[in-house]
Amino acid sequence: MSRVRLARLGRWVVLLTAVALVIPTPAVQPASISLTTVETARAVDWGDDVLWVLVLGSDARSGTPVTSGRTDAIQLVGFNWRRRSAVSIGIPRDSWVELPGLGFERINAALADGGTEVAARAVGDLVGITPDLVLVTGFTGFVDMIEAVGPIHVESPVAFPDNVHDLVVRRGANRFDAGEALSFARIRRGLVGDDLARSANHQRLMLGVLDQLRAHEDRAGFMEAATLAAIGGLETDLSPVELYRFAQAVTGIDPSRTRACVIGGEPFTSEAGASVLLPDTDQATALGDDAEDDAILQGGCRSR
Repeated sequence: MSRVRLARLGRWVVLLTAVALVIPTPAVQPASISLTTVETARAVDWGDDVLWVLVLGSDARSGTPVTSGRTDAIQLVGFNWRRRSAVSIGIPRDSWVELPGLGFERINAALADGGTEVAARAVGDLVGITPDLVLVTGFTGFVDMIEAVGPIHVESPVAFPDNVHDLVVRRGANRFDAGEALSFARIRRGLVGDDLARSANHQRLMLGVLDQLRAHEDRAGFMEAATLAAIGGLETDLSPVELYRFAQAVTGIDPSRTRACVIGGEPFTSEAGASVLLPDTDQATALGDDAEDDAILQGGCRSR
């Protein structure tokens, strides 16, 4: 093992010792980030090649539990740490699905109405992959994360102004601070493709964060500071060792070996008069069948 890797491992051991002393802690304020295992999934086997994480962006307001909000960002992310690759399957928030035990509703209501288990099951029913973990972040947790890793670079295929959030997005490379990244994540109106385009933007943000982590992971104190910033608002049922393995799985991914798809659909008006999206279930199932075992999309973002 190289001296750099030994030094990094030594810093992580110190950090994990500190983590063991502070997790779990009594919460004075509700957590801004939640990372929990899924009861209906198989036990998380950290020896497996692949880990599936359901990443949710909650609109829960400050002072309320992060898991009480609706989710405008829904991404099912598979990490293959042996191949150092990853895949993200985006699910538009207006997708009209049957929530387990709750009936038909937009999928973004699953977390607020049924908690992380219902959200995981709803995504699993649609895609055919039951996530191992559910990661939920609210506005505060998202901003804290970006501030911890520093400004991120995001590639946009189109240029557009956003008067609501006072943000100008350029075609090509953009450099966003925490507030700008949050605005970019929330933009929907005026985008070509609306909800589908916003889901693709969420994937671009995640790639920007991964790029930043990878670019600075060997800088002394960087990963420790980023981890401790997250721990301050973290609620989790993972042990410190499992948190370490999760962090290693994420930071071990090569950004150039990531793939992303968004599940499409057709606009539809529900019986209650709501404008929703009927998801392309054939595409969703095909993506799940393709990527489940190895988090690799051999067939791309195609529909059957």
